[in-house]
Amino acid sequence: MIKLEKGTEPAVLSRNADRWTKVVVQKSASGKTPTKTEKSRYNHPEIKKALLAETHGKCAYCESKLRHVSYGDIEHVVPKSIDPSKWFSWSNLTLVCDVCNTNKAKVPVDGESFVDPYAVNPEEYFWYLGSIVYSRPGCDAANLTERLLDLNRPELVERRSERISSLLKMLELVERCIDPDLKRLLWREFLSESQAHHEYAALSRTIVEMARRKLYVA
Repeated sequence: MIKLEKGTEPAVLSRNADRWTKVVVQKSASGKTPTKTEKSRYNHPEIKKALLAETHGKCAYCESKLRHVSYGDIEHVVPKSIDPSKWFSWSNLTLVCDVCNTNKAKVPVDGESFVDPYAVNPEEYFWYLGSIVYSRPGCDAANLTERLLDLNRPELVERRSERISSLLKMLELVERCIDPDLKRLLWREFLSESQAHHEYAALSRTIVEMARRKLYVA
């Protein structure tokens, strides 16, 4: 999980969010069930496009690339059941994979109990040791987040292992290269793998930092 920055609110949401929210809040308060359409107006192409951009096309939580295998689910950071007033709040919406979305819905938690990648830098809350992600000792929010989302589910561990292997192969090329110009080029390419748009960027940054300490290419 990496730090995310909120993009510009889509026009369709800024025009309609207050009205849409009023409908679902009033109906819920009166014991009526909002219609399927009323509850899911945030599933708008304009909104999803904006969320894809700010999450770099990845799940905001596990960092898996979405569009390879899924459309991605629009997720409420603070669940609707906890705070219906944030049903259509732009600051409360993000994009996640269907597995993380399903796991998080099992036990509704508020923003203070959960590591919100928009509010804090998750890289200060988690350690990556090999293909496994650990919550930093004493950090309850990270512990709950890792367990709730099941961030070490077998599929993720396997994908992260493949990512590590790919990075180490790149580093091997850098180490063995003799030509200084080519070596500098390979090193820059390796460093670029830690950029936010890459899958599992937080893990990649851990490996890049380890490599920086061992190898420096001007």
